[in-house]
Amino acid sequence: MPRKPSALHRLIPGLLALAFAVPGCRSAGSARSPEALRDAYAQALRRDDPDAAYALLSPELQAATPRAAFRARWQAQTAERTAAQAALAALPPAQRAAIAGGQTTHGALVLTWAEVAGHYQIVAGLPGLPDSSTPAQAIRAFLAAVRGADLRDLEALVSDELAARLRDDWGRRAALIEALLDQPGAIEYSSDMQRAVLRYEPGRALTLEQSPAGWRLTALQ
Repeated sequence: MPRKPSALHRLIPGLLALAFAVPGCRSAGSARSPEALRDAYAQALRRDDPDAAYALLSPELQAATPRAAFRARWQAQTAERTAAQAALAALPPAQRAAIAGGQTTHGALVLTWAEVAGHYQIVAGLPGLPDSSTPAQAIRAFLAAVRGADLRDLEALVSDELAARLRDDWGRRAALIEALLDQPGAIEYSSDMQRAVLRYEPGRALTLEQSPAGWRLTALQ
């Protein structure tokens, strides 16, 4: 089994976005490679320059996140920025290059690949293989699996009234979770990018962690 790369090494192409719990980034100005983007973000951290960091966001994210809101989030996340700066500084030389990836088309199938420790792995696209390349995709795959599950054995053990309440409660929660997945910043990341949390109601959350096979749910409240 190939060695598991660090979370920062795995997520360098999306590092800026993950640092603010927002998916997506782009190469802006001189940041024309994943490594250049990482270095530009690190420089913005060192200078405490939210405008430089904002310039690295994709046009789609800039349209969804006003500059003033981005600056306010930057100022509110001092601890997260400090942790990200320390993690970048401590990145081992062997992990400074971004993981390569791409897609191949095979008839109606589109496979997504990633290079991990010198080996290519399929991370999405195989029939029956859920896409768990990001926390949001893992949650969507989980909801789809639950919706498609055969629950007749379970329903045979409860009353019709309780079964209806359970279906209604799950349907409401699933709809709320799906709506949150479309909101930038809804998913919170730990400072080492190994853990993600989606809080969808007071006292209720989905918790995920990185694994060699992608993101996996570890807790459901």
